[in-house]
Amino acid sequence: MLRDRLIMGEIFEFNIIDKKKIISKIERTKHEKTIISTGSKNFNKIIGGGFFSGKAYVVFGANKTGKTQICHQLSVQVFEKSFKVVYLDTENTFRPERVRQLAESNKYNSEKALKNIYVSKIMSNNALLLKLNELDLIIKSNNIKLLIIDSINNFFRIERSDNKISFLKAKTTYLKILEKVNNLTQRFQLITILTAQVAPNFIEEAVVKEFPVGIQYLNHFFSEVLYLSYKEKDMIYIHLVNSQFLPEKKVIYTITKRGIEDYKV
Repeated sequence: MLRDRLIMGEIFEFNIIDKKKIISKIERTKHEKTIISTGSKNFNKIIGGGFFSGKAYVVFGANKTGKTQICHQLSVQVFEKSFKVVYLDTENTFRPERVRQLAESNKYNSEKALKNIYVSKIMSNNALLLKLNELDLIIKSNNIKLLIIDSINNFFRIERSDNKISFLKAKTTYLKILEKVNNLTQRFQLITILTAQVAPNFIEEAVVKEFPVGIQYLNHFFSEVLYLSYKEKDMIYIHLVNSQFLPEKKVIYTITKRGIEDYKV
């Protein structure tokens, strides 16, 4: 009996020490987190203060709701912290002139801000997977903190409707891409932004009018999901539809030549 009590006591003491280590690690991680602001206080509030390192955010919405604008803006915002960006462009929508405009409006050196972004134009999902597999070395040898893929499901959408490519092959490649993105985000504590193309939601009166193509696969890997929806004129809703810790919420923002800003009545 005495032996049993001693063993239980040892286990209890070990558990206390173990919990202290875990709590200490959590507190240390909080201080080590990198946060990028969007430029809009309301936008920031809805995602817990900004975009956090170690998290991948799926940003989806119809055309002209600001998905690529968010990518451009964050590419400039990260320059303030002296971090570098990997920008994988699958839609040929990266615009150097927009980066320069945003940099100048923030009083940054526009050419230095542009050189801070490593841009690759991606022509297929196989090319995207190859590029992702090359990023380990690039991230290690550079101060990369932001990974952007605009958009993550462009080629999956194309390939799944291509009769020359089996659905199983398209899905397998896509899942490998998502797994690699998740792995890179966690290992290197990146802030990862994944824009996503959408398909219509046919449920009448639905709040979310579109869903990302391949949402069932995205949901398996990523928990932070943001829905952008156009309201009228220059008013756009940002709707946090899913999050690991934050409640569902939405606010209005606007896009100006200076970037994302709070909408002012």
